[in-house]
Amino acid sequence: MCPERYHAVWLCSTVTDNAVRKKLLTAFVTPSGVYAAEKEELQEQCGLAEETAERLVSTRNAAYCDKLLAKMDRDGIRFLWHEDEEFPDRLRRIPDAPVGLFVQGSLPPSDLPLSVAVIGTRRASPYGELVARQFGQAFGDFGAAVVSGLAMGIDAAAHRGCVNGEGFPVAVLGSGIGVVYPRNNVLLYREVMDRGCICSEYGPGVPGLPHHFPHRNRIIAGLSDGVVVVEAHAKSGTLITVDRALEQGKSIYVVPGRVTDANSAGCNQLIREGAQLVTNPGEVLTDLAAQHGVTVYREAEDGQLRMATPDNGIQRLPGPSSKNKKKPLASDEKIVYAFLRLSPKHFDQLVWESGMTPSELTNILYSLERGGWIERISPGCYSVKDTES
Repeated sequence: MCPERYHAVWLCSTVTDNAVRKKLLTAFVTPSGVYAAEKEELQEQCGLAEETAERLVSTRNAAYCDKLLAKMDRDGIRFLWHEDEEFPDRLRRIPDAPVGLFVQGSLPPSDLPLSVAVIGTRRASPYGELVARQFGQAFGDFGAAVVSGLAMGIDAAAHRGCVNGEGFPVAVLGSGIGVVYPRNNVLLYREVMDRGCICSEYGPGVPGLPHHFPHRNRIIAGLSDGVVVVEAHAKSGTLITVDRALEQGKSIYVVPGRVTDANSAGCNQLIREGAQLVTNPGEVLTDLAAQHGVTVYREAEDGQLRMATPDNGIQRLPGPSSKNKKKPLASDEKIVYAFLRLSPKHFDQLVWESGMTPSELTNILYSLERGGWIERISPGCYSVKDTES
């Protein structure tokens, strides 16, 4: 790795505030310039607090950087500088674009015409999660990337629908890659990583601090062409994402809710303020397609919406062929599946009944869920699927 890139990884792992990163680069021009600056220069030219300047200086050594790079290599984490060709164009164009991005998995293909964010409250109702799953699956079937924050509630439901629909999920974290929050989403995290990508502007292992999430929201909006709000409280953090999306000139779509539901207060307020009311995914897709020169048509075989572009022609996604066929279960998978056939069970109960370690059980549940044998019906609770895939 060349010194400039080495120092860029160090900068974006050590400094979590994007505004401070940009201030440092303005003063010292390059990551290597920041790396070489004296503590007094960091304080005088950038106004850094002594504690912040001291942290930069203390991490400026080969042992720290080599350990960081080894972890990234081990976990399959790539680093993208904002000048790299692979850095997402959508993100490059937004105000306060991140100077660096950590990625696990594969970013959406450059020729993928549409990307939609599905966001909402963490305290989603069963109805809200159902709608989010349906929208996520429809967008995935259509061929669009589905962007969200991998939080519990609406975010997780949208990603789960996208994965079920053979779509391309993109999760933007408010922590460093490898920090799964909430822990209940560990299986979904792995599936999103396998099928799409996990990304963050924070270095590996950085905890999800409260002030990270509002900053994260501008990236969710930035990676999307339009934002769909499913359920949101009147003072929900979801509305921060909406504000960032509006600043970026993105379209806002809102699923209305009952006036008596607290989860609907934010949604109904957005509609009053002029956001577009939608009741099905097709309305979102048709509107976004018209804005971006994409032709929408309905597939004769399955009735699903598909898209065609002047440059790429018809975009056909793989059907539910061999990818969705269930594989025979291993002996330990049969044990867990047998417990769940009796009744839905929580993760902790399965640990107690099966005698397995949490790590062993996590891997088995991940395999069963990905294979279509079971599904997560609430945080930490699993059940066998009602229908055969």
